[in-house]
Amino acid sequence: MEKNLAKEKIDEKIDFQVLNAIADLVRVLDYNEKVVFVNKAMEDLLGYDSDKKVCILGEDLFDPEITRRALVSGEVIQREENIGSMVFSVKCSPIINKSGEILGVVEVFRNVTMARKLQREIIEKNRFMTSETMAASLIQQTVLPEKGFIKNLKVNYIYRPSTILSGDMFDVFEIDDDHIAVYIADSVGHGFAASMVTMFIKSVIRTLDKITLLSPKKTLSELCKRFTSLRLEIENYFTCFYGVFNTKKKNFIFSNAGHLPLPIMVHDREFMSLESKGYPISRFFAKPDYEEKEIKLYSGDYILFMTDGVVEARNSKKESFGYERVHHIILENNKDVLEILDNELENFNDGEQTDDISMLLINIW
Repeated sequence: MEKNLAKEKIDEKIDFQVLNAIADLVRVLDYNEKVVFVNKAMEDLLGYDSDKKVCILGEDLFDPEITRRALVSGEVIQREENIGSMVFSVKCSPIINKSGEILGVVEVFRNVTMARKLQREIIEKNRFMTSETMAASLIQQTVLPEKGFIKNLKVNYIYRPSTILSGDMFDVFEIDDDHIAVYIADSVGHGFAASMVTMFIKSVIRTLDKITLLSPKKTLSELCKRFTSLRLEIENYFTCFYGVFNTKKKNFIFSNAGHLPLPIMVHDREFMSLESKGYPISRFFAKPDYEEKEIKLYSGDYILFMTDGVVEARNSKKESFGYERVHHIILENNKDVLEILDNELENFNDGEQTDDISMLLINIW
């Protein structure tokens, strides 16, 4: 009699017709933890004995502790159940009358088998991509030039990608006994695609013949020719400043494919930006004309090369680091310019970096 009364009370609180129309699996249990209703979706999927009021596959499929907890505490509990090869997200909600008495619970089973499968696949693919990305990052770092002396040039640099992979690339290497090549490049964007462009730049320049490498204009033209032959989208492009230092004559010949900020040559704390006309390397500029310039260098001089992540870095007030701060550091410091610039930059943006940062310093001895 008491059970029938409980059933009547639950009937008053729930519209079983509505539950039958729901695509999710639904069952209703009374305060004695007995199933008093199973909707058509659950009946079709699991089978149902209307006399015994149990799923034919057996009540042992479900965790009774969760249902019991909801009946005692009145809390709504979310859990997952495995039924055969299927995974269900189950929401167990108490049925409460106006007096605050718990009459039973409604359990809604949503099939999340496909969602969990896709989730596992995504996790596995992310794990694979992370591993591949870390390997690519290691390769990027190992192809950077060695710090120290190359003939009478002292090489030092700061290389700090904003993500695991960088769109910046620079190199310093010997062309022959009397000439050293120096370049810095910045590919648009970040991540995997930009990093592949930097590796392309590195591989192309290192395989050019000596006659081409000795001419900055020819080097950038050949780099442009090979890059445009890849027929990538117009959005893919990069800037590159390339120069050749003569170790005996101590002159520096250079050309620029739209790279900013311009390298800064410093002599006795006086600085000069190395300007040279030329468009970025892109399919949009299929046959660019690069200007070639020459300057004289002396022992004690140095050239600072940077990517735009330096001057465009912003602080919490959205102020950019700018050229003036770089110039001020150069004028105020006779040594350790690179380290001081790096410290000032980190303090300026509070350690929050949104773009790749590369600074290359070559000192003439």
